[in-house]
Amino acid sequence: MEHHLCVHSTMSENTDVSAVAADALHGAVDNASDLPASTSAPSDRYVSAPRRLFNRDKSVHQLLGGGQVADVLLWRQKYLSISILVGSTVIWFLLEKSQYTLVALLSNILFFTVIILFVWANLAALLNRSGPPVHDLSLSEDVVLSTASALRVELNKVLEVVQDVARGKDFKLFLKVVALLWIISTVASRVNFLTALWIGVILAHTIPFIYDKYEDIIDHHVLRAGDEVQKHYNKFGAAVLSKIPRAPSNEKKEL
Repeated sequence: MEHHLCVHSTMSENTDVSAVAADALHGAVDNASDLPASTSAPSDRYVSAPRRLFNRDKSVHQLLGGGQVADVLLWRQKYLSISILVGSTVIWFLLEKSQYTLVALLSNILFFTVIILFVWANLAALLNRSGPPVHDLSLSEDVVLSTASALRVELNKVLEVVQDVARGKDFKLFLKVVALLWIISTVASRVNFLTALWIGVILAHTIPFIYDKYEDIIDHHVLRAGDEVQKHYNKFGAAVLSKIPRAPSNEKKEL
């Protein structure tokens, strides 16, 4: 009889413990479901972004050209990316901290390169081995013409922007150009060209990689911020910019 009572009490205690554990588990699940989406599942809400920055329909790799340059900037060729970063950092250190000039550094690099290639070629001829892998060092006419054509297109875009600003028709474009020039002037007054170029190399190897990895999250927040900025700009334009007189149009009205 006592044995049955002990078993019964033990079973009741186990049942109570199980009930308490089950209640605690349900409470934890309910609390977790009440948490914000960014805490419980930080990436679920950004899986299918309805919009992309600049209304693009291409991937980051395609926007960067889709070739070896894109692979390097997105760290798909890790050793080459590391080599470029280390090499640019070494060159920046030599020019910035060791009182080297760019001409002196390039001259020294060419000096040692010419000596190494000359000795390599002569030793290879004596030992009946293959010489240095130096290909035809010449620029084809197609390469020069395509480069000049691409440069002409970009210069025409810049000149078109300058023309629109000079005519005074697009006040929004005017603000963008002024802001960009002010940023360039501020940065140039604080760092020299070499340091700015080195920072550009570092940013080119970090920003595309980070954006490609967290594309949905970045697009979500940037687009929301852009909508807020556009809302305030529309209010500002309706209250102030609309009252600024515009330059008269050169186009003749049709009768």
